[in-house]
Amino acid sequence: FPDQFKPGTETGDEEASPKIWENMDDFKARAAKLSTDAETVLAQLPADAAGVGAALNTLGGNCGGCHQLYRIKKD
Repeated sequence: FPDQFKPGTETGDEEASPKIWENMDDFKARAAKLSTDAETVLAQLPADAAGVGAALNTLGGNCGGCHQLYRIKKD
């Protein structure tokens, strides 16, 4: 998904922070970590509720951390 934030797309999306384009390397690294973690979960699907919960916490933490830095919150 980082490819959706190419140079020249800094305007128009009211929720995308300008920080994305200011720190694209970090943004892409966070996206890559999310992708790797998701692939790991899919390759070894948890069989119990605790495993599912842990997997969701990992993926949710990736999303939340990026959203904290790179998303403008709307009221």
